[in-house]
Amino acid sequence: MKHVLYITFAALCAAGAAAAEHPVNQWIPQSPREAAPAPRLGYEGSGSYDPGNRKWIHHGGHDSHPQGFHTFAFDLETGVWEMKFPNTSPPGVCCVDGAYIFDTANQRFVRFPGASLGHGYQWSRGVRLKNSPVWLYDLAANRWMNMRPFPYTPSVGLGSLNASAAYDSNRALAISFGGQGGGNHLFVYDAYSNRLVRMKAENPPSPRDGAGLCYDSKNDVLVMFGSQYDDDERTWLYRYATGKWESHDLTPRPVGRKVGEYSTTPVMAFDSANGLCLCVTWHGDDGGRHETWTFDAAKLQWTKMNPPAEPEPGASRSRNMSYIAEENLFILESIAEKAPWPQSPQIWTYRIKNAPADKQPAAPTDLVVTTESGKATLTWKAVGGSGKFHVFRGEAEEVWNVKYAQVATVNVPRFEDTGLTSGKTYFYRVKAVAADGTVSPPGLSVRTQPRVFIKPVVSVLAADKVEVTWAAHPAADVKGYNVYRGLVDVRALQKGKVYTSDNDPAYERPVVVEVRDITDIRKLNDRLLTLTQWTDNVDLKKADPAEDEYRFHVYAYIIKAVNRLGTESGPSPYALTIPSEPENLLCREAAGGVAELKWDANSEKGITGYRVYKLRGTSEILMVTADPIQATIFNDKNAQGTPSQDNRSRYWVTAVDAIGQEGQPSSPAWYNHFGFWGDSEGRRSSAGSLYRGFFQGDWHQ
Repeated sequence: MKHVLYITFAALCAAGAAAAEHPVNQWIPQSPREAAPAPRLGYEGSGSYDPGNRKWIHHGGHDSHPQGFHTFAFDLETGVWEMKFPNTSPPGVCCVDGAYIFDTANQRFVRFPGASLGHGYQWSRGVRLKNSPVWLYDLAANRWMNMRPFPYTPSVGLGSLNASAAYDSNRALAISFGGQGGGNHLFVYDAYSNRLVRMKAENPPSPRDGAGLCYDSKNDVLVMFGSQYDDDERTWLYRYATGKWESHDLTPRPVGRKVGEYSTTPVMAFDSANGLCLCVTWHGDDGGRHETWTFDAAKLQWTKMNPPAEPEPGASRSRNMSYIAEENLFILESIAEKAPWPQSPQIWTYRIKNAPADKQPAAPTDLVVTTESGKATLTWKAVGGSGKFHVFRGEAEEVWNVKYAQVATVNVPRFEDTGLTSGKTYFYRVKAVAADGTVSPPGLSVRTQPRVFIKPVVSVLAADKVEVTWAAHPAADVKGYNVYRGLVDVRALQKGKVYTSDNDPAYERPVVVEVRDITDIRKLNDRLLTLTQWTDNVDLKKADPAEDEYRFHVYAYIIKAVNRLGTESGPSPYALTIPSEPENLLCREAAGGVAELKWDANSEKGITGYRVYKLRGTSEILMVTADPIQATIFNDKNAQGTPSQDNRSRYWVTAVDAIGQEGQPSSPAWYNHFGFWGDSEGRRSSAGSLYRGFFQGDWHQ
């Protein structure tokens, strides 16, 4: 990044204070730095900013050649990138730039689907059994969770290549639009209740991928512009209230038509301080240069910003952007057009203009609702000495339809709402009132519904005995639980074929390779359960299965919590009657071509052992341990004997239960992960090891 003004975020901060001195209308490069290089992530990955942990999160994209599952965190203040090794990971993907967002209310990085099984190095069974519309990542805990929301079919209409994502901070909803395979479908995901919904959206834009998308929380409208391949240059707005898209043919405007191979694949984010959408377009026909624009949704007006220097020309499908409200800064991740493969990302920051003086008092924080029969009690923290508060309540079946009305004004940070209907969900917000009568914006909303919680543990103890356990819900007002069971329609396979979409090795008998649907979901308990355990004497054996059929019935279990108001939570992620994937699989390269592996023991009871698998070449999966091993460590002394063409391989581990069922594969761990094309001088880096220097120690995924 030569000939560009370089002012690090740390230099703009004073003892952790906000970056008040960041130049206006200037792009400032933040990574790589001399003492803090950037990892060679490749392109087509996604990223978003986590304000609670003050880190940029990057996930997926091309891990050199393969579709990657790697997760990184970048510290904007220090410039340091850190590779994370979470408990498990979603399937490796590419073509997800702009497709993920960060949910600030629920403090989770939201991962929608991407493209898998297209570049080798993957095990089809592992990918399909992990596939899900939504995964959530908790950076503080370094944990991925497969949320497995309804509907439970493999394809729900979400785009898998270059869909667009935005975050509605007014309702704490993650939004996904379009993408290849998704057409012009619009989805919202509510992480609180684990609910994914395809929205009613009349007059939709033409099907597209790579569109710029952001949610304007000030004007309460979703804004979309441009695409990767389409010629549509209209600006599109969507409002929940109407359920319709509206299009506006505006001038001036950014270029949005296809010029050469691509259109301008914009990225967008919303500046809540100034009430403007920022849009960065990419011009592949002109050396990959960028243009910076703003959009005022209230005025329906585009403005070209013409900063002194745009971000360095970039490669296609390589941009992600977020807005950091606490700093009034945009953060842009991009990849230079002529960077050596696999490319390192660049991080840039930008400020449209300084935020206007905020005359409103600060919003209340830490709003909590506790339920009783017919009653909800709200408590919160006042900020800045406010002594009066307006309390608002809303009711609706859908969170996007909630309309709030003031129900009280109180002089203490507490309110009791009585006369509530059992089983109903009520939503609340609180605003602070200053001494001069000025009213704050609302803080985060709460609802009289328990938050969805982690999936249960399903232990198959015998062919007619299943034990389901789960952690107690952390909310103090949860009084019990309901257990649901559904019949799983599975696809089974006894032998796949190398270089096909089913590259499984030969098994002794058919194994489960995919969940096709879950039907006949019914509640099992007559009375609310107060314990966190349920024993189900369901018969798993099939009477006379066909030769190519799976020999057991497979069931899914879902837990819902119920509070004292009688309101039930959304569905937990389902757990199956085949073992879950072993977690925290790590590999270490040892002398003599030995791969040392270790992993955590499964949480299910009745696990009799584990099988180890590895990759040969780019597609062939080998069963290393035909007989299950009981230990959670394994040394493959023939690791170098079966490498791929570039001297690297991958390992997976599966668990086997009491009736001989083999479970879901773990996330893979690399052995000898060389850079596929080497560095700019053609040298291959040893790595564990492509990312050596970005993690501590020798163990890695």
